[in-house]
Amino acid sequence: MGLVYDVFDRYSIINIIVGFALGYYLAVFHDDPNLWIIAAVVIIIVGAIVSIMPVIASVRAKARGEGEISIPELLEAFLLNIAMLAVSTSLGFVIGSIAIGNFIID
Repeated sequence: MGLVYDVFDRYSIINIIVGFALGYYLAVFHDDPNLWIIAAVVIIIVGAIVSIMPVIASVRAKARGEGEISIPELLEAFLLNIAMLAVSTSLGFVIGSIAIGNFIID
């Protein structure tokens, strides 16, 4: 397992917490016409910010001569960040909708 995955594993809880909070926010303010645009923008921005951490770790390791920068691993970490945020956002949206009562279970 590479350095990128180690850093990604350490900071993946941030994705889950932010995604769940975003989903709950979207459930509460469900009447906003720009709801999904806000969600997509926040997911991409937070995913990019959290993806910067493995990039910094890779650059520091390269500068110390301990490793190399792996672009495929960095792209995979970015896509995994986006996926984790999207899944936890949808879970937060469903749970938030049930909690505030604007979701009917069939």
